[in-house]
Amino acid sequence: MFRLLTVYKIILFNLIAAASILFRNTYVYSISANFLCCFINISFLIASLYNLRKFVRKDHASLFIGRKRTLIVVAASGFLAIHLLALLNQAISQYLITCDSAWSFALLIARIFENDISIFLNKALKRGKRIVIVGNSETSLQVASRLEKNKNRFFHGRIDFDVDEFLKTTSLSPYIDFAKKNRVNEFYWSVPATNAGQINTIVEEAEKHCIKVNFIANGETESLGYSIHYVNDMPFLKKYKEPLIRLRNQAAKRFFDVTLSIFIMVFILSWLIPLVGIIIKLGSKGPVFFRQQRSGTNNNPFVCLKFRTMKENHQSNSKQATKNDVRITTFGKFLRKTSIDELPQFINVLRGEMSIVGPRPHMLSHTEEYNKQVDNYMARLYLKPGVTGWAQANGYRGEITEIDLLRKRVEHDIWYMENWTLLLDIKILWLTFLSILKGDVNAY
Repeated sequence: MFRLLTVYKIILFNLIAAASILFRNTYVYSISANFLCCFINISFLIASLYNLRKFVRKDHASLFIGRKRTLIVVAASGFLAIHLLALLNQAISQYLITCDSAWSFALLIARIFENDISIFLNKALKRGKRIVIVGNSETSLQVASRLEKNKNRFFHGRIDFDVDEFLKTTSLSPYIDFAKKNRVNEFYWSVPATNAGQINTIVEEAEKHCIKVNFIANGETESLGYSIHYVNDMPFLKKYKEPLIRLRNQAAKRFFDVTLSIFIMVFILSWLIPLVGIIIKLGSKGPVFFRQQRSGTNNNPFVCLKFRTMKENHQSNSKQATKNDVRITTFGKFLRKTSIDELPQFINVLRGEMSIVGPRPHMLSHTEEYNKQVDNYMARLYLKPGVTGWAQANGYRGEITEIDLLRKRVEHDIWYMENWTLLLDIKILWLTFLSILKGDVNAY
């Protein structure tokens, strides 16, 4: 039934029902027609959501529903809500044709300008990537042709390469240079998985430059054990599960970030910034805010804001704060202990440079250093950096004195990336709040 179901048919059915109520406006007919509409729209929902098991990805953690199915669910849910309200309040039935027409118009606009709306949302959410299909195999050509035909907004193009020659050298230098020059974020390869070790070497080398290497799914590459990801309903294999590559998840996270940030800006920072600013100025010379370039999404630098907690010094961009650091002012110790110094980063959140929850951003020099010391370090930069994060909620914050502590942070950040939910963000915020109340021994 789902194959025969379209948004246009749902719209037509509901408009005919609303028009019939308008022309035959009796109480009994109105109740019966609205009840029938509710029943039919529920049937539409069941039909569109039926047998979702085949859309469950291999990790059984998330659903791939698809663009058509999503729009049908939204359409049927909206009409169901309108007709339910009409059942509960008979007066609404008089304006039913107006309500249904308005909702139909909104759905048609969404359907017609689907790609434009997606592009607008991507820009609004500061979401964007450019993908390139690599290879000259029949599969590569078919995938590139389909992406181009469907006008996939992320598709940049296709480049050729010699598979045998490439697997001998396992050097990504030409492709990394190409990616940086053309701002490409992801490569999709059609490579025979004859040597899993070579494949993993390629992926890890690209990852050090914040470039993702994914594979066109086939019988051989599936043996790598990577996660399935869909582009235009085509299956690809990725090293990491990333719930936040989906637009709806990004929209939910961004809405949560903006809403909470505005609340904190209005009710806390509006009076806290002047108060803290005066005390900082009275305590030592220098600006109220400490501005420092940090590593953002895909290793793009941004200016991170904090309340200044140190005396002005020449080591602020190279040396981490340590226990009993003489650079920290008396009031600065209080700000750090209570994490109040981090609150201006909600301005970064509103700008779209950070999220409330995510991997903590490091100094540019430290990012370069840690990338050489810890495997998979750069994978944490696939996400927006956060004011707090899963690693910090589990006690991994403050000075990095041992390489094992850094590895633990990276492990927690990658786990968060692969298991993100909005409820997890709320849990991390709660754990962070409890940690501040108890007093974190690593906060100095």
